[in-house]
Amino acid sequence: MIWAAASKIATKLAGDGEEKKIERDGLLKRTLGLADAGIPIGREHEAAGYVRWDAQDNDASSTGSIKQADGADLKWRDFLWSGPAKIDECEWGQVRWRFYSNGLVCFDAQMSNNSTKLDIGDVQGHRMELREKNGLLLGVWIAGFFVNRALPQRGFASSFVDDHEPLKLHFDDINETQHGAWVCL
Repeated sequence: MIWAAASKIATKLAGDGEEKKIERDGLLKRTLGLADAGIPIGREHEAAGYVRWDAQDNDASSTGSIKQADGADLKWRDFLWSGPAKIDECEWGQVRWRFYSNGLVCFDAQMSNNSTKLDIGDVQGHRMELREKNGLLLGVWIAGFFVNRALPQRGFASSFVDDHEPLKLHFDDINETQHGAWVCL
């Protein structure tokens, strides 16, 4: 009921239009603490209009392999942003992305939120552009979580298997330096 009333008031104040309505509803949801639980880990298919973000290259990279039961090697490549980073009330410690040659993508980040507004936190995350040594963009991955305010830094992790052929085909050509962005919605 509160949501319906707030939405109607905002609609009358800001005018009509579908794009304005979507933007206004998102603002109201964040303000009232009704935002979605996060950004599911996945590959971006189109660039999103992030309101607050900051980007830089990773601090470190490492590689390795795991011997599988059938004797084959499963290769992995790790990218680390050691932090700290801060955008307004959103704070990050370390952020790590790990890609496996079989398409498994893992994300891990230390995050906290010091919001003092009416909302109870923000959706925070990280976006990574994965490139080959020659600069070819293999894909863009993003992951995010709703981070409650006034909590100490906590770990947030997610993983999924991405059947993305360019990642598998060009795995050995992935560059050691990658570009990533901290995102605060």
